[in-house]
Amino acid sequence: MAELRLEIDRLDQNLVELLSQRQRYIERAAEIKAYRHEIRDEARIEDVLEKVTAAAKRAGLSPEIARGVWRELMERSIALEMARYEALSASNNSG
Repeated sequence: MAELRLEIDRLDQNLVELLSQRQRYIERAAEIKAYRHEIRDEARIEDVLEKVTAAAKRAGLSPEIARGVWRELMERSIALEMARYEALSASNNSG
């Protein structure tokens, strides 16, 4: 069991590093988008979920787990992007 836990911890560290990279792209998107309404894109959300579901099936990951994780990831990413966008907008309007 100890070996399994070490491997899980190693994978968790790799996931954190990948998610950190993803977050940087989300933050960059907030800098690029011209309008607040562009942040939440339902078509993009569905596209990502379809791609993730297909990738999960190929990899042997439960599609239900993948979809649930990505839905939460996207919601939190949207919230982060919105906060970043609003902070940038406020700083641009104050000067």
